[in-house]
Amino acid sequence: MHRVALLLGLVGALHGLMYVPLVSDNVAPDTPTYRAAAEALRDASYTTPLEAGFYYELRTRSLVDVSGAAVPREAWSAPERQIFRPPGYPTLLAVVGGGRSQASRWAALALQALLFGVGVFLLAETVAFWWGPRIGLGAGALYALDPYSKHYVALLLSETLATTLLLGCAYAFTRAWRTRSAGWWAVTGAAAGALTLTRVVFVLVPILLAAVALGRIERLRAAPAVAAASLAFLVPWLAWTSSVAGTPVLAAYGEGYNLLLAAHGEGLERTQSDLLLDPRFVADVSASHATAPGADALLRDSEAHPRYLVRSDRELRDRARALYRERLRDEPLQVAWEVVYRAFFLWNAHEDWYQPRGIALLALRILDAALLLLAAVGVALTFRRGPPEARAWAAFTLVYTVAIATHHVEARFAMPLRGLYVSFALLAAAAVAAKAQSQNAPAAVLPAESTND
Repeated sequence: MHRVALLLGLVGALHGLMYVPLVSDNVAPDTPTYRAAAEALRDASYTTPLEAGFYYELRTRSLVDVSGAAVPREAWSAPERQIFRPPGYPTLLAVVGGGRSQASRWAALALQALLFGVGVFLLAETVAFWWGPRIGLGAGALYALDPYSKHYVALLLSETLATTLLLGCAYAFTRAWRTRSAGWWAVTGAAAGALTLTRVVFVLVPILLAAVALGRIERLRAAPAVAAASLAFLVPWLAWTSSVAGTPVLAAYGEGYNLLLAAHGEGLERTQSDLLLDPRFVADVSASHATAPGADALLRDSEAHPRYLVRSDRELRDRARALYRERLRDEPLQVAWEVVYRAFFLWNAHEDWYQPRGIALLALRILDAALLLLAAVGVALTFRRGPPEARAWAAFTLVYTVAIATHHVEARFAMPLRGLYVSFALLAAAAVAAKAQSQNAPAAVLPAESTND
């Protein structure tokens, strides 16, 4: 079992490396902010130039900061104490030289391929604990061959690191649940804390796992171990952001903007591109720019811009909640439909990469819809017959889907969970195939306890 899982990990790593020379560019729009943060870490600081976070605004045809506000040209190089990018992924880039030179970039991509291979191995081992070696190795094989998750091996973005940390968390949690070891509970918490510092949306993980640990017989050891190990990662970052912004935050900006997109009706009928041209949405975002600091303040105070970002995001969040309340009173069914559609869109992996035309695109849509249906059945089977560890991660998948669906959604947001997702789908497919052969097959597909160790 273990040797085959290692082989699958190697296949997954090599598969990821295969895409590195095939993508048009290994640098994505978000990459400069990660590289700037990595270079700051290498200089034993976490202060970056303002322009590291700029992007090109198509509507205004100008460079703007992450909030969409214009920054005076003379302040572009002003220092900013960084609280927009948590240090998870920048730390990986810092380890290999910052990711700016060609050698450093290739080293980062090679490390990401290795991390992805580790993730494949951890997935196979974890699922084998849940449902036996056959399903475990099948899930590892599917994940190793899946092309969509490999897209991020070839890009200098945080998805691959987040994926491996999430799967490491699932593996450690499973071992902790079965062995009742305080050490494994601590590893679970550490992985959850590091995951949160890589992508802050996964703050749900340490919260939910600590809550689950409270329900264990050994809760006096389990819950404190999870909480302490998670906080060992999170407290220093929260102390840093509090010293900059005056309040502890995991990230300075993003949640309010994404919530506002959803509140304005992002969905099948109104895409993000449509909303970016909607006068009402533009007006709400522009209103949050009112307190943007001028050039003098930016040049004088390295905390002026991050404090503004926190303030702006809070205003967007308040406006989004107010708009949600208004629309829930006036058109609750429409709001519900938009949430359902965004939840569906989240798991349409073909939306995240290559988009063919005609019959090929239709085939990809059918494949994604079928996979989603199978995964939903697999989650239901897990709740019905799966071991408690698997049920915990099925519940997390549902909670994550709902949380994301109330915000702006992109298919890439599901990539860190794709290994678990294909595992649930495989479980359902195996159950359907076994059911066709024997009425008693589901008991064989979902044993109460696996003897794999």
